[in-house]
Amino acid sequence: MTTPTVITFSDDRGAAVAAIDAVSGGRGWCNVSPNVEEEVPDMKVNYFGLRLNKGVTVASFVTATPRHGLAQPSTLGVLHSRSRLGKERIATMLGGAPFVTRQDHNTRGLLFEIPVDTSAEGVLTAMCSLTKALCDYDFTGKWTMSQFLS
Repeated sequence: MTTPTVITFSDDRGAAVAAIDAVSGGRGWCNVSPNVEEEVPDMKVNYFGLRLNKGVTVASFVTATPRHGLAQPSTLGVLHSRSRLGKERIATMLGGAPFVTRQDHNTRGLLFEIPVDTSAEGVLTAMCSLTKALCDYDFTGKWTMSQFLS
C-alpha cells in the first residue's frame, strides 16, 4: 500500500498544485475533500446501490501512463450524495473547464475525462469547486489532499 502525502490548504494552493503536477504521466493520483465542522468520514464507493452514500464528498484525480509515447487523458471522479446532477448543473460547477462528462450516476457519482493539456491548477480548481458545491456539511474553508505516488 502506498503511504499518502497529506496536504491541507485553503487560498494558498501552491503545494497542492505541485502535488498534482507530481502525479502526471501515470505516476499516481490525488484525492481532495473539503474539511467540515463535524467529524464525518470521507464518502466511499457504493457498489451495490443498496443504501445512500454518506460522508464528505471526495474528488479523485487519476493520471494515465503514456501509450506508444503519447500522453493519455486523465480522469477525475467525484463521489457525492446528490444523485444525478444534469448537464447544466455540472457545467456551472466546472466553471468553464473543458472536461468531458463520462458518467453522472445516482450512486457512483461523476466521472470526467481531463484533456492532456489541462494545467494542474485547472484540475485543482475544479476539484475544489466540485467538492465544495456538493458538500452536505458545514465547510471550514480548507481542503485536505492525499497524494499517492506509484
